Amino acid sequence: MSHPTDRPLKKPTWKAPEGPPNWADLPWNEAVEAMQSHLQTAVILELYTIPMYLYAAYSVNGDASSSAMQKIISVVMQEMLHLGLAGNTLCAIGGTPRVYGDQYTPKYPRELFFEKLEMNLLPATKDTIKMFMEVEEPYPAPSPMKVSDPGLLPTYNSIGQFYQSVIDGLITLDSRASTEGQVLWQTATSPRQFQDADGSWLGPDSMTAITNIDSAKTALNLIIVQGEGNPGGPSPDGVPSHYEVFKELYEATNPVNCWPVVQDIDPDQLKSETFYPYSYLLLSIETLWQYDGPQRGDVVSANLLIMMTSIIKPVAQFLVQQQIKTVPNTNGNAAFPYRRYDFKSTASALGDLRSCMNDGLAPYPNLAGQVGSALDGLIDLKTIMPNA
Repeated sequence: MSHPTDRPLKKPTWKAPEGPPNWADLPWNEAVEAMQSHLQTAVILELYTIPMYLYAAYSVNGDASSSAMQKIISVVMQEMLHLGLAGNTLCAIGGTPRVYGDQYTPKYPRELFFEKLEMNLLPATKDTIKMFMEVEEPYPAPSPMKVSDPGLLPTYNSIGQFYQSVIDGLITLDSRASTEGQVLWQTATSPRQFQDADGSWLGPDSMTAITNIDSAKTALNLIIVQGEGNPGGPSPDGVPSHYEVFKELYEATNPVNCWPVVQDIDPDQLKSETFYPYSYLLLSIETLWQYDGPQRGDVVSANLLIMMTSIIKPVAQFLVQQQIKTVPNTNGNAAFPYRRYDFKSTASALGDLRSCMNDGLAPYPNLAGQVGSALDGLIDLKTIMPNA
C-alpha cells in the first residue's frame, strides 16, 4: 500500500531542484541551467507513473474487469504524451532529456513527489487505486492531504503546482530573452522532438514540438489539466482527469478482479530476458530526442509503438498468469518488472535483446509466436547513432 510512512524509504537517485529560483535575478546561463533541471525533473516525474500504472493495468484478470484495465491504460497513454511534451520542452531550451540510466530510470519502492508517499508496483486493488488518487490529487485538494517530510518536490504541494511554477519561470525567461538579447528557444531542435508527424502520438490531443513560449504554455497546461483536472468542478474539456478516473475506480461498487501478482517484483524472481524490452524502449526514447534523420518515423513505430503493444503487453499479460515457483517462500504470480538492464553499449543492445529474448521464450512457443515478428522488426539504434 502507498501512504505516508515512517519507514525509511530510498529517494530517487536524481537530485531534483528544491524549489524555484528567482528566475528574474539569476545570471542568464545559470537560469537556463536551472530551468533545464526543472524540466528533467518533470520528465522523471512522468516516467515514474507509467510503470506503476501499467503494472496495475496488466494485473487485471477477466472480462468483467476489462473496463478497469482500459481506464488505467487510457491514463498511461496520456502519461506518455506528458513524458513527450515535458521532454520536448527541455529539448526546446537546449537540454537533452534522459530516461535511461541509474539517475533517471525509476526504481521501486521509492519515496516520491511532494509527500512522503511509498510508491510501489502493485496489482490494481482498492488500496493501489487510492494511492494513484494521491499521486494525481489536485491542489487545493478535495480532501486535505497531510504533508510530511519533503520528497522529490519538497516545496510543492502537487505535481500541478510544480508545473505551474515551471510555466511561470519560462514566461520570465522568455521575457528576459527579449530584453537582454538572449536566445531561449532552440528552434533547430524541433525535428528531434516527438510530434504527430513522426507517428509518436495517435490520440485525440497533440504531441507538439515546442518552439516558443505559447507552445510551451499550451503543452504544460495540458499536463496539469489532464492529470489533476479542475479542483472542485469538471475538467474544462469534459474529459475526466487522471484523478477523476482513479476516483471513479476507487468508488466503484465491485472491486477490480486481479491476478495475485507480487509487489515490487524482485529481479532475482525473474530471468533477465524480461528486463530487456523495457530497457531498449527507454534507450530508444532517449536516442530519438537526439536524432532527426530519415529513419525517425520507422524507429518510433518499431521501437516505441510496436514494442509497447506487441512485445511488452503480451509478455506482461503472460507473466501475471505464472505462479513464481523458482524462489523459496515466495507466494504469488509474476509480473513485468519494469527494471533497467544496463546494456554494455548502444551498439550491442539490440543483439543482446534478441539473443536473450529468443532463449527465454523458447519454452513458450505460443508467446514466442506472438512477439517474434515484432522482435525481428526492431530497429538497431547503432544504425541511426553510430557513434553512441
